[in-house]
Amino acid sequence: MFSLRLLLSLIMLVGIVLTVTFSSILSTRDAMHEVEELFDAQMVQTAKMLEQFYVDQLTEDQLTQLISQPILFHVADSKIETFAEQSNPVTLSYEHKLSFQLLSSSGQLLAYSDSTGEQPLTNFTQGYDIHRIDDELWHVYSFFSSPHQVWIVTAQRDDVRQELVSLIISNTWRSPLMITPIMVFFMLVLTYFLFKPVKLLERHLANRSAQDLTPINFTLPTELASTQKALNSYLLRISETMIRERRFSADAAHELKTPLAIIKLHSDGLSDVLSSQTPEIQQTTLPYIEAIGEGVNRISHTVEQLLLLSRVDAIEALNKTDCKLQDVIENVINQLVHIIADYEWYIVVPKDMTINADPFYIELVLKNIIENACKYSPIESLITITVTQDEQQTMICVLDQGKGMSDEEISLAKNRFYRVDENASHGAGLGLSICQHIISLHHGELTFSKVEPHGLNVCIVLPHAQI
Repeated sequence: MFSLRLLLSLIMLVGIVLTVTFSSILSTRDAMHEVEELFDAQMVQTAKMLEQFYVDQLTEDQLTQLISQPILFHVADSKIETFAEQSNPVTLSYEHKLSFQLLSSSGQLLAYSDSTGEQPLTNFTQGYDIHRIDDELWHVYSFFSSPHQVWIVTAQRDDVRQELVSLIISNTWRSPLMITPIMVFFMLVLTYFLFKPVKLLERHLANRSAQDLTPINFTLPTELASTQKALNSYLLRISETMIRERRFSADAAHELKTPLAIIKLHSDGLSDVLSSQTPEIQQTTLPYIEAIGEGVNRISHTVEQLLLLSRVDAIEALNKTDCKLQDVIENVINQLVHIIADYEWYIVVPKDMTINADPFYIELVLKNIIENACKYSPIESLITITVTQDEQQTMICVLDQGKGMSDEEISLAKNRFYRVDENASHGAGLGLSICQHIISLHHGELTFSKVEPHGLNVCIVLPHAQI
């Protein structure tokens, strides 16, 4: 599984990062191009200014003198290496990173700055060039002044340009890097509110009981309205299917009651007739009549369970009242007096303890659980009924000493028509399913736990807050 919220945030974040990266790359490329053009133009302008304000003022005698004794322009090292360092009108930044040379047409030095020394910077070709001097890269512009037959060379160290480009790039990236975390936070908050209706729908569905198949009515965005409509359609189909199943179960059970009664009547009639026959005939025929009687009793029990299941499924509201647990358990014991005599009993019920529940259905659940305890426990074994209560819930537990159930059997015990022993002749596998449905209507829980070395503990848990 994956989170749509995180996926959407990730896609938006990737889109922002790609956009910023692409625009920064383009900005960096354009900045480098513009910086190159700017500094190249500056070198051209410097060369022309040198021609106009210096070379034009030289006479033939001065040029001859300069050939024999070139003028050296000393540039003091300002110790300033970056834009971040402060300069002043006397100590200029980057002055030692700039240079110029004046050379005669024959390549002899006339004047130069000591930033690059006496080695000619030009290859005596007009235009731009790059030279490496003392492990430093220099951009060079060469210009030949035809009227004076003088080469004018201006130069600039490469790190001047690179630092300016680096500053532009850092400024280009700094703002997006500062804004991106804010955008991520904003996107997470935005997606939280965008997906809030989905969370509300999820919470509503999770808190719904299994019996609640009413349509969902939420004010949802247009994109989710079709999903809500599809869910409602699905719930409607499930509801209609369950109604048809309940109707079929009830109708089938009702239809079976009459033929079962007739078969029972004829079976009893055959037993009466058989009593007047010879012992040999009775011995031969009696097992068949007893088998018919057992089959009829079993089917009758199944029919009663189906009718009860149909009735329980149709419950819309319980008739809750405050009832004493001691009276409820006594009523159940009295109904089962024909089977409880074969077992030992230990019953602990506080005298004045009450619960708010439907007494008819709670008695029905207890009767089913106690019957099962007797059915699966050895004769004369101990069966314990205990009731405990705290501030949140009431627990009614029935503990037997039968063979118990495995974890797999416990997980399936509440399913309809599930029987622990499929080959057993008693039970239809509906009793615990009916009990579970009744307890869920009380907002409670029916739990099963194994007891060592053998036995099963079945507890009815009824929370006070929901009762």
